[in-house]
Amino acid sequence: MFNYEDKGCHFSNRVTEPKIFKMYLISMSRPRLKSCVRLLTVAVLFVTSATAKVVETKVVHFPGSGRVIVQSREVVGKFPEMVFISERSGKVLLRTLIMDKDGFYLGPQNIDPPPDLRFGVIYSDRKTAPVIMSVALFHGGSDDAFFLTVFGEIAGRIVRLNADSIFANIQGGFFFGRLNKELGFGLATWNFVWDMPAESHYEAHRYEMNIYRIRRGRLVKILRRVSIRKYEGPKSCRSLREIGIRATDQRRLIPKIRNDLDVSD
Repeated sequence: MFNYEDKGCHFSNRVTEPKIFKMYLISMSRPRLKSCVRLLTVAVLFVTSATAKVVETKVVHFPGSGRVIVQSREVVGKFPEMVFISERSGKVLLRTLIMDKDGFYLGPQNIDPPPDLRFGVIYSDRKTAPVIMSVALFHGGSDDAFFLTVFGEIAGRIVRLNADSIFANIQGGFFFGRLNKELGFGLATWNFVWDMPAESHYEAHRYEMNIYRIRRGRLVKILRRVSIRKYEGPKSCRSLREIGIRATDQRRLIPKIRNDLDVSD
């Protein structure tokens, strides 16, 4: 038996039978219908949250979408997910699974320990909408795997900017913002190139650097380079200076993720 009554909105187990429920909705006035739809949305989110653990939540203001509740959720035996909910209407604006390309590192088989999913809010400047940097973390042995997914607002809609998560190790990093005068705003990623067996794991390495720009609502790779010099892990972002970019590893803005980056410090 399911009963919910608030602001003149009442449902019972009989009303929720498909045919009767359809007739019930048709008979409603428009204000009452909107109220009940909103309550049903909240109820569905509540039931979903009973099986999914909300590990991080923030309210972020977007120019077009207004105040949006951003959540990262972890579900035992499933891939983690990012959810965006309008604070005003309760409507789910975007809900998406966070997966690695092969479905191995972040997959449902990894439950001890399970992958972590956290996010940070990046404000490049006052003129642009905030960007959500979602980072999923797979705990390895001597190294960890970090998977980046970026979200933003395009034409008033919350969108996922990269279909496939972007990978980096501890000795690597992600930066979104103004890259330089020539490239403008975009995403820079870098990851160490391990010359085995000549190099040990945590020492100076060359770095592969990839640059992305937003085109038609998607992050598109426009440049790939390998650094000429070698850099120590904690200073690996300096490899980007070889292509005229000064950046910091924005994973360090996310506390849970930052804690796993200090292995090589």
